[in-house]
Amino acid sequence: MRILLLTQWKPARGGVVTHVEQVIKRLPHEFIIITYPRLPKIPLLRATGFLFFGFFRALRYRDCDIIHAHYAVPQGLLGALLSRVLRLPLVVTVHGSDLLRLAKHPAGRVLVRFVLNEADAVVAVSSFLKQRAMELGVNTGKLRVIYGGVELPEKVHRHRGQRVLFVGSLVRHKGVDVLLRAFRIVKQRLPETELIIVGNGRDRQKLEELCRALELRDVRFEGEQCELSGYYSSSRVLALPSRTEGFGLAALEAMAHSLPVVAARVGGIPEVVVHRETGILVERDNPEALAEALAEVLTDDTLWRRLSSQARRQASGFSWERTAQRYAELYEELV
Repeated sequence: MRILLLTQWKPARGGVVTHVEQVIKRLPHEFIIITYPRLPKIPLLRATGFLFFGFFRALRYRDCDIIHAHYAVPQGLLGALLSRVLRLPLVVTVHGSDLLRLAKHPAGRVLVRFVLNEADAVVAVSSFLKQRAMELGVNTGKLRVIYGGVELPEKVHRHRGQRVLFVGSLVRHKGVDVLLRAFRIVKQRLPETELIIVGNGRDRQKLEELCRALELRDVRFEGEQCELSGYYSSSRVLALPSRTEGFGLAALEAMAHSLPVVAARVGGIPEVVVHRETGILVERDNPEALAEALAEVLTDDTLWRRLSSQARRQASGFSWERTAQRYAELYEELV
């Protein structure tokens, strides 16, 4: 079976690229990937370039069996157009920002609703996103949930220092500004604590300036990293203070390394992080509550050991093999 994939792809990093890469590795099908052309990182220009260049490139692959778009716009929009021209079934996987941010704007909402209604199947990476798609008026018969997965490391370190870790894009909806304000409170109680921020994004300079304004020390901005296991293994707790989150793959990866998670109770995160069992959930945009939860995990060894053990057990229920198998079944169904 030949699958035409419309998606973000390397050298970009992040949850979508990881999701696509892990599924490809586990299926015997042939995948043809169409991604963004090399253009300046101006959103409208990139989207337009994806649609224009992607359309003409895709016409070379008329012998594909299925079109699979990851994200509703622009990937799903191109998929809807190609589906009509090439007469192929279309799968659209929604990962979060397409439903949580783009669909908030009137024009974006129209586009997202059009794409999802054009698709033959819509995959949501969490039940939360499935519900949001239903609220847009998408036919429930074409909706299904396929969670992302994780690879469990064979060995994990059980003795951690006083290190708080953040992994993700440095953009507003990830709530890193909330984390910095919470960390200032934590440092007043636990001066030896350090914060490691892994990731990059358009708000990095603004966040570094906030860090200086708060007179924070022991905060390291590490940028994007290909290998994260060392960060997970050397940290005491993962902080995920997102304002919106479709699923929370970073939380799952941390839990696979027996790392408890302190996260905002938003989006699909509660489907991954179980409050007081694998981590602690707090209200979004609340630095004081976030600081209190972080301090508790940093100082209570009994709590940390319990959360750590159950975090890994919870993560073991999310496998990439299961994710890939669900996609394989969907492809067979559509063909």
